[in-house]
Amino acid sequence: MWPLGYAYAALGWPTFHLWGLMHGTFVAAWPTLSILAFLVLGYLQLFRRIDDTALLIAGLVWGLLLASGFNIRHALGFEIAYGLLSATAVVVAALCIFAKHRLRLALLVISPLVFLNLDFLLAPPALEQFLSRAIFDLKVLLPPVAFSLAGYVLGSLVRVVIKRSPRPA
Repeated sequence: MWPLGYAYAALGWPTFHLWGLMHGTFVAAWPTLSILAFLVLGYLQLFRRIDDTALLIAGLVWGLLLASGFNIRHALGFEIAYGLLSATAVVVAALCIFAKHRLRLALLVISPLVFLNLDFLLAPPALEQFLSRAIFDLKVLLPPVAFSLAGYVLGSLVRVVIKRSPRPA
């Protein structure tokens, strides 16, 4: 995770810089970087590559950028946060045009954001507090999921239109 922390610190980006990683955002960075490492290993001869590897890597990188911006949405303003979500829909749509497994890609793009916002797993064990925190956290995740699925639908529709268009002779 250190390269991610150094890159974010050098660029002045929030959330995944070194201080942030030491104070809790490793919860999102660790699984995301593990998935990224798994995908990159597919390019080595010894490991089996899965479909859409390059597209999934691009989606995860965008997911890290989205998680960083969405995490500080109160400081940025909700207009910018929803602008990032709109850009996510466009990125997911563009990637889904070329992807074989489009739904997997759409869900993987928002996975860093999901990992970052699953605070209810760290909540006290009392059932009432756990449920209230889980409901709040899941409500926060609804807009990113909706925008990602909108990108999935848009990309799938564009793919269908492209496949149905007549080819010149």
